[in-house]
Amino acid sequence: MPFEVAPLAPHIGSRITGLDLSQDMSEPTMRSLIDLLFDRGVLVIPAQTIDHAAYVRLANFFGRPLDFFIPEQCDADFPAIIRIDNDPATPLVLRDGAVQWHSDSSYEAVPAAVTMLYGKEAPDRGGETHFASTVAAYAALPDDMKSKLDGLIAHHELGRAPWIDGEVVPDPKRPPRKTDSPSHPLIMVHPITGRKGIFTSGTAYAIEGMGDAEGTALIRQLREHIVQPQFRLEYKIVPGDIVLWDNFGAVHCATRIEYSADDGKRRLLYRISTKGIPSLCPQADSAPVRAARSGASQSGRCAG
Repeated sequence: MPFEVAPLAPHIGSRITGLDLSQDMSEPTMRSLIDLLFDRGVLVIPAQTIDHAAYVRLANFFGRPLDFFIPEQCDADFPAIIRIDNDPATPLVLRDGAVQWHSDSSYEAVPAAVTMLYGKEAPDRGGETHFASTVAAYAALPDDMKSKLDGLIAHHELGRAPWIDGEVVPDPKRPPRKTDSPSHPLIMVHPITGRKGIFTSGTAYAIEGMGDAEGTALIRQLREHIVQPQFRLEYKIVPGDIVLWDNFGAVHCATRIEYSADDGKRRLLYRISTKGIPSLCPQADSAPVRAARSGASQSGRCAG
């Protein structure tokens, strides 16, 4: 590899050093990063200085970048880039909307595959992001629980998941968001690695074939299981960091932050999410959700 790798936590996260993305986005380097991401769930690549065009180019290696559904949060020239900040002009009902454990776009028929954040400003205190490995959480389940869960289908919708400790329940006055109201396998087979992970996100609210109370209790139990300390990583994104995560292998949760324009309190991140399998992977012709639903193992690597 043209860079060095160090784990950030036992089950999730690696830090990449010795890589300058402004100079090296070669296919061999990108294949190695893709493999590492799907193996470790989260990658941190510090000390980067790339422009918006290069950032979108990077994202294209990890799937198809999405144009965000709220135009005012998108970059005018690069609509795949979303601005995330703590501007004090942000309405109260729109603040701290990501302080819940979730994987991105799980409320859509095809969830997001990879999400990345590029740090531009960070507050002196606070602003950490928490991650948890849904793959490690599944592997730690007793065999009888795995047998019970395999094959179950969960219904997903925004705002209907059973909340767990530490999450911020969205303000009921928050503008509603149109969703696909999809169903996804409760146990997702990763489209690249073939490993299984628990896919409740922060949107699963019911399970086919179960009564409401039983389904809600099981989803809450699984959500609490996933975020146990042994499966977790905490990381604060600082200027120059590019942090990527695998939405099929991890969930994440923001932390509450002060909304301020004062020096030492501002936070600015640029986010891109992608869908689909990276084109450099041999599995790129397979649909991630279709493979996951069928239970077909797509085990493999992208590195040549």
